[in-house]
Amino acid sequence: MPLRKLWNSIRGKSATPKVHASSETVSPGTQCPEPGLNPAPRIQSAQQTSPPAQRPAAVPTRPATSKSISGAATRDDKKLFRRMESLSVQSVLEVGVGDGRRSLAMLHALTHKGHSTPIHYIAIDEFELGGNALSLRDFHKQLREYPAKAHLVPMAIDAGLDRVVRTYGQVDLILWSAEQPPTPAQHSALARLSKSHTIVFAQENGRWTETLPGLAAGKRAA
Repeated sequence: MPLRKLWNSIRGKSATPKVHASSETVSPGTQCPEPGLNPAPRIQSAQQTSPPAQRPAAVPTRPATSKSISGAATRDDKKLFRRMESLSVQSVLEVGVGDGRRSLAMLHALTHKGHSTPIHYIAIDEFELGGNALSLRDFHKQLREYPAKAHLVPMAIDAGLDRVVRTYGQVDLILWSAEQPPTPAQHSALARLSKSHTIVFAQENGRWTETLPGLAAGKRAA
């Protein structure tokens, strides 16, 4: 081979630029990002989760109105309350509260006109410990609606009367609504709790009877 051809062939090979193919392949239809711009990261859609179940809001207990309280009282109870309103009462002892509705109606009758000093209300009942559906805690909450100083004695009658005698002393008014009439010992405790003008109302066969001051006289219908 002539030297000129050999020289030209060597120069032709060295002048041709070598192009290296990229190792990455781009599929057809894929848009390549413009140079100098970072491709936007792919955002994965988060799975939508249902919100946690919300508990229904507690409905506040509405305080009993005077209409609902008076409606819960019997005819004999209303006669008793009218008699109480005519008296000068600052302290009341109730033995046996039952379901508590009569007690609330009585306090409403004694306090709805207003008093310069709050009425002291004392109740003796075993409540849930004695099988009463009304619990001590619930009755105490109900009494907060009235302008009275409530003192609850969750004991049997004999022990409760002794506690009242030693702790609270004499009262103006006594309501006896226990299932059984007072025993001689209980009569003695009631006498110690009575002032000269104290009146005792006792419930017998759904009727209220009134004992005159000092437990000295007989009974008459309320």
